[in-house]
Amino acid sequence: MVNYPADDVASLVISTYTNLKFRPPDGQFTILAAFVLRDGEDIKVISLGTGSKCLPAARLPQNGDALHDSHAEVLARRGAIRWLLEEISRSCDMQTRWIWKGQDGKYALKADVKLDMYISTLPCGDASTRYLASSQDAEMAALKDSTPFPELPPGTASRGRDNYSLYGVLRTKPGRADSPPTLSMSCSDKIAAWNVLGIQGALASRLLRPVYIDRVIVGEVAQPMRQVVLEDCQRALHARLRSIAGLPAPFQPNVPVIEFTSVSYSHSRSALGPSVSNGCNDSLCYIADSTRASEVLINGVRRGISPKHRHNPNFRPVLSKLVLYGLFKEVAAKLDMSLVLKHTYFEAKQCDAGYSAARAILKGSGGPFEGWVTSGREWEEFTSQKPLPS
Repeated sequence: MVNYPADDVASLVISTYTNLKFRPPDGQFTILAAFVLRDGEDIKVISLGTGSKCLPAARLPQNGDALHDSHAEVLARRGAIRWLLEEISRSCDMQTRWIWKGQDGKYALKADVKLDMYISTLPCGDASTRYLASSQDAEMAALKDSTPFPELPPGTASRGRDNYSLYGVLRTKPGRADSPPTLSMSCSDKIAAWNVLGIQGALASRLLRPVYIDRVIVGEVAQPMRQVVLEDCQRALHARLRSIAGLPAPFQPNVPVIEFTSVSYSHSRSALGPSVSNGCNDSLCYIADSTRASEVLINGVRRGISPKHRHNPNFRPVLSKLVLYGLFKEVAAKLDMSLVLKHTYFEAKQCDAGYSAARAILKGSGGPFEGWVTSGREWEEFTSQKPLPS
């Protein structure tokens, strides 16, 4: 198999992003992430996202029609899930290049197809703790060193960069202590969880075998820091889960290769200079081969849509829980899987016994990610047919 160099993958992602003509306002940065399929003949960007914001816990939507977490890595992953669901639907009508259907009735990537994840900078949380510490100014370093934080009890998550000298611990977003608290886990934690459960998530596991990341390609890391960062990425993204045991087949601990790229991304923090600290409030989503390939979000909803129209099905974000659940139902119906169509979103996420068991081993009592923060059932008791408030 041709192993496309990290720089080739990064160049393709950045070129795809550039052609979408989305730009942060002058003086603001954004993070770029994407998922890329490759085989012996070609590489293909299937999803792309930008962003560094998430909703405070007090503003989460109960109807699933806005995104809780708009970090680039999370949007790219949700876009990849949408692409996979749409590719399954396409495979019902014609042979597809990237996926196949096994004897168990579930789809999977073909044997020679690998999945890369590109991130323009280190994911927030455990993977970037030492990197951020190395670049902070002396005043902030002194403040961090002098601020007493309570000892972290077992099975709990640290808030943002609290206890920043602790490595391997779960962390919630955002990193800034003066920001409202959220129920979103850091991207380091989420990627690590995907390296056990797969990127497809609970819902799509009804149709898909686990889809694992083969390589994580990271930009914006200077050469002198790369060895330190490599150690942190290995620990944060997979090594802290190496002792996990008892996972039901086909789930398994996945160990992606960590590589760095020197390809320049023009809207990163470093490209705009050390004085730039403002992240762009807008987020871009892109899904290859989709009828609505791209859209821009702000505060979890589509930019430019007035509040009175946000519950209109035509204006919901294509990566929201509600819309993805609707797509899942369409694909399931096309595959004649009528039993899944009667559930709420929360109930549908429990339908795959293997995924539920693996998730319990990872995040349940005594698991390595015990203490994982979730929004919970309250925010997932909806169906795609449930009337929404006007």
